[in-house]
Amino acid sequence: MILYVYAIARDAVIPDCDAIDPSGHFDTAGHDGLFAIYTKVADEEFSQEAIDHRAGDLEWLGAIGYRHQAAAAALMKQTTIIPLRAFTLFSSAEAVDNYLHENRELLLKTLERLDGKCEWTLRIEFDAEKFSEALVHRVDALRELASQIDVANPGRAFLLRKKLDEEKKRASREAEQQVVSEIEKFVLDKLSCETVAESRLDREGAFPQINVLLNRDEESKLQELLDELLPRYDSEGVTLALTGPWPPYTFANA
Repeated sequence: MILYVYAIARDAVIPDCDAIDPSGHFDTAGHDGLFAIYTKVADEEFSQEAIDHRAGDLEWLGAIGYRHQAAAAALMKQTTIIPLRAFTLFSSAEAVDNYLHENRELLLKTLERLDGKCEWTLRIEFDAEKFSEALVHRVDALRELASQIDVANPGRAFLLRKKLDEEKKRASREAEQQVVSEIEKFVLDKLSCETVAESRLDREGAFPQINVLLNRDEESKLQELLDELLPRYDSEGVTLALTGPWPPYTFANA
């Protein structure tokens, strides 16, 4: 048997949910305010070879991800945790104890930093057509081209419009990141919290997002901030979606 570890916690707590395997059993290792919560799993099912073999089994991977997330979320309601990524495995309880001992100072500092906080995600979505039109107002060079088109004869206006379309494509990614930076600054100014912004490149083409580490008693402020931001960017085709609270995965290793 090997150990599937969900999280490092201040307290030796057991989540009230399904375990990663059908056994439904959880256990803890550690002492003195530093514990790992784990489930014993079969070597043949969770060996690296077995995991690699099932890399294309989306149903199995999805079930593992769902149960792992549910366990971390349940633990977060009981105590301060450092959530670990799915498939964090140790060979034995002794190996877990050694890890906790060797990294004790860093783990305790991280738990202290995460105490009383959770993670929220602010997803920033762009309507391609509306945002493309809004670029003319955001980018000086595009605004100048648009003004030239307004006074040009039909032939020159046609060429300038083609140039404007090409320049919009070049400017779009930079302007998108500018929007993300503006929103992140707004969050920081209003809430004075830790944030991590992830671009489309970071997220392999998905919409960018801002992860926010927030005190639990400030959650309503984040919703108020969202309500204030939505009308600011609506005309540019930018919408915001808030999800959470989550275990603080993004900030666990900061």
